[in-house]
Amino acid sequence: MFGLLGCAIAAAGVAWTGASAPASGDTTPPAGPAPPAGQDGWLVEGEYGLYVTLADPGLDVRWLTDEERPGLVRAVVDGRVVAERKTDPGTAHAARLRVRAPEITLEYGAAPSEGAGGAAALHRTRIWRESPPAEVDLTGHDSVFVFGDVHGEFDRVLWLLRLADLIDAELHWTGGGAAVAFLGDLFDRGEDVTRLLWFIYGLEREARAAGGRVITLLGNHEAMVLTGDLRYLAPKEAMIADRHGMPYETMFDPERSVLGRWIAAKPGLVRLDDLLLAHGGVSPAYVDYSLREYQDTLATFISEPLFTRWRDEAFLLEFARETRLDSAQVYRRYDFFFGSESVLWYRDLVLSDTLGGHLDAVLERFGARTHVVGHTPVPTIRESYGGKLIAADLLDAATEMLRLIRRRDGGWNREVVRLDGGTITLDAATDPGA
Repeated sequence: MFGLLGCAIAAAGVAWTGASAPASGDTTPPAGPAPPAGQDGWLVEGEYGLYVTLADPGLDVRWLTDEERPGLVRAVVDGRVVAERKTDPGTAHAARLRVRAPEITLEYGAAPSEGAGGAAALHRTRIWRESPPAEVDLTGHDSVFVFGDVHGEFDRVLWLLRLADLIDAELHWTGGGAAVAFLGDLFDRGEDVTRLLWFIYGLEREARAAGGRVITLLGNHEAMVLTGDLRYLAPKEAMIADRHGMPYETMFDPERSVLGRWIAAKPGLVRLDDLLLAHGGVSPAYVDYSLREYQDTLATFISEPLFTRWRDEAFLLEFARETRLDSAQVYRRYDFFFGSESVLWYRDLVLSDTLGGHLDAVLERFGARTHVVGHTPVPTIRESYGGKLIAADLLDAATEMLRLIRRRDGGWNREVVRLDGGTITLDAATDPGA
């Protein structure tokens, strides 16, 4: 699978495996309007099937329509249409727009029929040329909402956000100064990954403008998809890439794709006041890092051409011949993203109740009181180690959300919000901030 270097890595005992949670069941009805489904029953119009890359100059835009019709795409800057392209009849459309503004609103879809007037049927997506830098040390949010691994369950995420009054019926941020954290694994299993990514991409900016925050962490499935490991890819997502005529991972290329660049800029470890957020958790291999050291290492490794080319045998052979890195340095990079003690893959804190000493060392090292993690599936969001660990990955993805409300004594009121609107109070007596 990996060529010469990959075989050596595999022989060293590093397994290339994915998470083992089962796929989710039926979804809850969406919180806002959705486009009609195509003949196959899958939603593909608008952000469900949108792919945008940075081009020189401008943007390359690809979008899907249910019916075979001419397409239309426009670039709007400061309320003015600055570029427009029409496409031939079809269901898969592609056009290049020559526009270089830092913020662009795309309007796209099927071209209005003669006499229909206007562009009311066009979809709208805001695009920013630059991704915001990863922030790893955050403060100032007394209401924090946490999702574990949501795996493309777009409708369920909307429903839970609506229940908490964090978005309105038009899917815009209404959470004020609250913070929402996604602990990684937005990709795979679920059918609406692309739509979910575009939604979070836009919601981040809306929340920040209102004094709130949306935090998105890298998970192991982000690393898998970006490196071409598609074993958990949902059929609908595979179909979207096929209709665009490209491999699925190309849609998220970290150098050219707007979403890929955004994802690759995400942190792997974040402290929010006294909460330490990670996808898998901090293992003994990474407890000596600081927040900034860990993020700097992640940013360096993910920007190297090696990151996306573990499966390119020709590249690996060339890489080996040129010996730009010795074998220990190569293993270090592989382990950082795919090893069992990687922050993206570590499970032992959730699977064991005997690692209290290690957890205490992690919390002391990172100046936190509670470690909140995903990756390792549990039936319901739960806490352990006297409240110092909260496990938020669910066997049935995105059926619950963790709600933390700061108390006057400095601790957190901890609740689990369920899809049916019910709540479960976690044991406040175990809150280490009490």
